[in-house]
Amino acid sequence: MPLRSRSNARPALRYVTACLLTSCLSFAASFTAHGADVKAYYVTTAVEAPKVVPKTTPFTRHADRIFDRLTRPTGPGASVAVVRDNQVVYLAARGEANVESHVRMKPENKFRIGSITKTVTAATVLSLVRQGKLSLTDPLSKFLPNFPGGAGITIAQLLSHTAGISDAWDVDPTRVLDTKTLVTLIAKQPLDFKPGSEWRYSNSGYILLGAVIEKVTGHPWADGIAELILGPFGMAHTDYFEDGVDVHDAAQGYSADASGKATRPPFVSITGPMTAGALTSTAQDIAQFAADLNNSALFPTDLLKAMTTPAKLSDGSEAPYGYGVFLMTVRGEPAFGHNGGIEGFSSQFVYVPKAHVSVAVLVNSDTGSPSARAIALQIAAAAIGKPYRTFVDQKLDDKARQAIVGNYRIDDHSVHAITQEHGELYVQRAPGPKRHLVPAKGDLLYYAGEGTDYFHVVKGHDGKVTAVKFYTDGMTPPRTEKRLEGDAKIEPH
Repeated sequence: MPLRSRSNARPALRYVTACLLTSCLSFAASFTAHGADVKAYYVTTAVEAPKVVPKTTPFTRHADRIFDRLTRPTGPGASVAVVRDNQVVYLAARGEANVESHVRMKPENKFRIGSITKTVTAATVLSLVRQGKLSLTDPLSKFLPNFPGGAGITIAQLLSHTAGISDAWDVDPTRVLDTKTLVTLIAKQPLDFKPGSEWRYSNSGYILLGAVIEKVTGHPWADGIAELILGPFGMAHTDYFEDGVDVHDAAQGYSADASGKATRPPFVSITGPMTAGALTSTAQDIAQFAADLNNSALFPTDLLKAMTTPAKLSDGSEAPYGYGVFLMTVRGEPAFGHNGGIEGFSSQFVYVPKAHVSVAVLVNSDTGSPSARAIALQIAAAAIGKPYRTFVDQKLDDKARQAIVGNYRIDDHSVHAITQEHGELYVQRAPGPKRHLVPAKGDLLYYAGEGTDYFHVVKGHDGKVTAVKFYTDGMTPPRTEKRLEGDAKIEPH
């Protein structure tokens, strides 16, 4: 088989991996790298598919309206692909692939996909399980005999983020890292918890899976992924590119300065994220990949079941994650997916099994605007015939905004704290991020740039705000969160 080289590949380190739950959680990992230059070589057997031009339908018109509402014609943009019943039914792009040169985004543009790489890595490991080359119950020590505590860590725990592998290591993010150096850096950190006892998102755990792939296959991790997944799944536009490679049709990634202006992020080597976040792809490749995970000829049903079953912890509780995917809902329908962030880029895919619908959204900005998550969920909901509600924005004066400010009890350990800053409302569930709220008609508040989860402000007979009702995934019944009196607060555990 022909080999193709990618000169100077390296995974951007400080990449932010956002998680899909019914409400969005975020996990950030700051990596740095140093080591020797590494080249990536891997087999590509995929044949490029002909260009797809989906038919115009009521759904595509609805998707266009959603996409237009959540993006802008100038500045960083996004590419979207929707596959239904194994057919591409929507393919579109908005914004600019290169802001400085005003190059329009197109569906064929390639993006760094960050932690969606983990889904590909998990599929690769499961394919090796199918071939009998490893077992989910194998200890890490079988493949990395010198890794501290490896005898008590299983492949399944690495896949499900229940192994306790720490991300608390640090190196210069501009330096190149090879697999041996990465494993050594990770091994120096103590475990965050006893394997199997907790769930905590771990980029380092997925890097170790890359080392396992190399040990089992005898080839660089990118070769193994290409031979086992990219080739068979026909992912002709998904690659691992080394630093400095001129990638055809690549979208330029962007961050933002203090004023909100799009700026190029500082250089970070793409070698660090490795099998946790180093791949580049297109929206169509990712949407088709998600659909093909449900094709038993490519990916046996028992492997998909294992991938999409929530991991169980030692106390009997379930984690929000299977193997390489988050478990979620879209308008109440069971679904799975993953999102990711890496310097200059963010991404999201979601698959709704009952409707046989997959949606992939790739964005060339790491700022959250456009929101890959919001675009993916809203278009997925439209594709399954259960669209999210639309909101009519409403201006509130200072008195009306101040009347909403307060702490609202979620449970015995947490609150939604609504604050006002510079004439805008924000909400925070500690220790999560503070998020901008937009008032809408009907006493509603929704997350700026999203429109999936939302609040309904509840008032008493005297007009005073007594509670908010929180609609997770836009679904009923809502959770009623009563307002705490005075300055009462609940300390998060």
